[in-house]
Amino acid sequence: MRNGTKLLLFVLTIVILLVITLVSQLSENDLTKLNPLIPKQIYYVQVHNSSSNTSSSQDTTVEYTLPAWDDKGNPQTITFFGMHSLREGAYLQLTLKNQQVLSYKEISYDQIPTVVQSYLRR
Repeated sequence: MRNGTKLLLFVLTIVILLVITLVSQLSENDLTKLNPLIPKQIYYVQVHNSSSNTSSSQDTTVEYTLPAWDDKGNPQTITFFGMHSLREGAYLQLTLKNQQVLSYKEISYDQIPTVVQSYLRR
């Protein structure tokens, strides 16, 4: 083998070992987020602070367990964490991947699909 080929094989081996090491350190949730084969799903909820629990007295995150609907009106109960107490009655669009909430954003009632509006209070 030529020196150039040996060097290339050595570098590729090191890169492969680094990738394997990094991937082995990721949690299942992290791998789910990175997997492009798992589709994202959109759900809609209305915040009811009575459905929330503060994680701890020092922690500012708030856990919510709320009924949610996809754009076809299929229901599901979803648990997620807010970075702070969310506004009572606010409408949220949740982005999920493999039943894990990746993000949420507040939206107006008019941005919610008509099928879902019938399940939420105005």
